[in-house]
Amino acid sequence: MMNAMRAGLAIVCLLVLEACAPQPLFQPSVMQDVDDHFDFAAWRATPTKGVGQKVQLGGRIVQAETTEDGVMIVAVQLPIVKSPAYGPTDPGKRPGAFGFAFLYPGKIESSALELGNRFIVVGTTQAPKGVIVDGARVSQPFLVARCVHIWKTQGREISDFPSVGAGYEALEENTYCAAVLEPAAR
Repeated sequence: MMNAMRAGLAIVCLLVLEACAPQPLFQPSVMQDVDDHFDFAAWRATPTKGVGQKVQLGGRIVQAETTEDGVMIVAVQLPIVKSPAYGPTDPGKRPGAFGFAFLYPGKIESSALELGNRFIVVGTTQAPKGVIVDGARVSQPFLVARCVHIWKTQGREISDFPSVGAGYEALEENTYCAAVLEPAAR
């Protein structure tokens, strides 16, 4: 009888811990072959060397433009943290340059593309691309997105949005995955 109670308690504890753990943003198939040790600084320094790598990056939207090929986003890379809230966070002033651009070959609702919104993108690195930033053409490290998860933070930290409780502002978030990049059915 005592062993059955212990086993039941252990199952309940595991279920509670699982419910509290952050849920994955992307399907396992999206995360397959992602380079877990991708060095953003090295890619930024020589973006032609890293072409073809599947990566996951966090960031903040600097500008976004809908084109005939999809949505072109220029961003600042931010580290992805697990606490106090999961997602990209701004560590404040850092030495170096952290800009990059990516193309999401699909549609994203306009409110998700607002300046300052945070995101995590999974995509494949490409050759650098010339983009217009503040009226000037600059070459940025570039990738084509497979999926992007966007938090509508409008420049605030994700942890500024409590997840429960009356009177709190809910943080809207959505995941977008490009259908054109889906593997072909066999």
